[in-house]
Amino acid sequence: MAHAVAEVDVNASADTLYAFLADFGSVSWMQGVTKVEVEGDGPGMARSIYAGGEECVVEVLESLEPAERRVGYTITQNNPLPVADYHAHCTAIEVGANSSRLRWACDFTPADGVDESLAVAQVEAMYGVLAGWVKNAIEEPS
Repeated sequence: MAHAVAEVDVNASADTLYAFLADFGSVSWMQGVTKVEVEGDGPGMARSIYAGGEECVVEVLESLEPAERRVGYTITQNNPLPVADYHAHCTAIEVGANSSRLRWACDFTPADGVDESLAVAQVEAMYGVLAGWVKNAIEEPS
């Protein structure tokens, strides 16, 4: 199994960041999304994310862990990354009274024929972008 991680500091409490992440059906912070369909509620729920075409990325919420401020999910269909057996966790870490750190990490198997270091680099680059979007959405709400 390979492991990838990205972190970003956010000017909001860890509780605020966790609440944002735990609202799994809301993806208004994701750029380029044209539609999202949500099925279910709580762990086991699925969100289908469309970015202009008919094909969607399907993510399933695996866990909500309020005490650890951690959200776990997997991508079950059309993973845009060169990986398989993908399981991710987003954790809100308290840094100060009104400051937190988003830690986005995952374990996965590189897709057939993909070098592990290349897959890790691509996942971490994507996480950096996504974490930046979360930071912007919380710090500069529209």
